[in-house]
Amino acid sequence: MKKKRLSVILPENAVKEIHVRMLEEGYSLREKSKWISEAIEDFLQLKEYQTLVEMAELVDDLVKQEIIYITSEIEEKMEEAIIKVRKEYPTLEGVKSLIVRASIVRRLVLHPKKKK
Repeated sequence: MKKKRLSVILPENAVKEIHVRMLEEGYSLREKSKWISEAIEDFLQLKEYQTLVEMAELVDDLVKQEIIYITSEIEEKMEEAIIKVRKEYPTLEGVKSLIVRASIVRRLVLHPKKKK
């Protein structure tokens, strides 16, 4: 199965948090694309994800470019999601990145850090 390369810019603290969370959840650092892909799939199953995508625009301190690889299946779901988001928020720019960012933030927030 061919994977599509996707570039997304994230806040530096989010990148560090992703690595910590991946290790806590038993992923290796080489499985970043898998971890993020799962986050995107979960996110796009939400009923009101369009609203959360718009809120992802509030994320600032975007400094770290991350490259991930997604399946064509996830890419198709994202393309459909982009159309839905644009219908509701026609002026929103960079919707694909916003979807990825919102997915990551949601996964980080929903599964809080385990207390040591």
